[in-house]
Amino acid sequence: MFSEGCDNISRNKYSEAIRNFSDALKISPGFLEAYENRGVAKYYLMDYKGAIEDYDKALGINPNDFNTYGRRGWAKYRLTDYNGAIADFTQAIRGADDKTQYYNIRGQAKYQLGDFEEAISDFDKVIITFSAGKYQKSMALYWRGMIKIELGRKESGCKDLKEASRLGLEQADLLIQVNCR
Repeated sequence: MFSEGCDNISRNKYSEAIRNFSDALKISPGFLEAYENRGVAKYYLMDYKGAIEDYDKALGINPNDFNTYGRRGWAKYRLTDYNGAIADFTQAIRGADDKTQYYNIRGQAKYQLGDFEEAISDFDKVIITFSAGKYQKSMALYWRGMIKIELGRKESGCKDLKEASRLGLEQADLLIQVNCR
């Protein structure tokens, strides 16, 4: 049942995967990975509240599962619960090997709440991280540049957007055309 659920997720058959994981949980109600993966399937079906319920159950079993905090943070972000998302991404950062994705999305949540300087601080962490991949750096530069322009620091913001574009982030080009002439 569980392995069938994992196979169904990999084939984008999320409803079937949910049934598989639910069957596995009937046999073993404390099956951590079944809750996590059922949450993933629900997330992909845009059932963010259902995903959060499963992630909550998984974290009740293992409160040190930092990946599940990250997953729950994404679901909360999709529901515009930015404060809840920030709290979960902060937990994920504590234990993640690659923290850059969580700093990026936490910065975006802070931006949504109007906490621009704290958002910039998160993006700075990604930009200065040697091991951050090109995509993560370009996203951090994009968001930091957008915020700087919004704060009236156009020259510095345009510099960030141009660097994001140089790294291959095409969406930066539109902001450059609009703001950096």
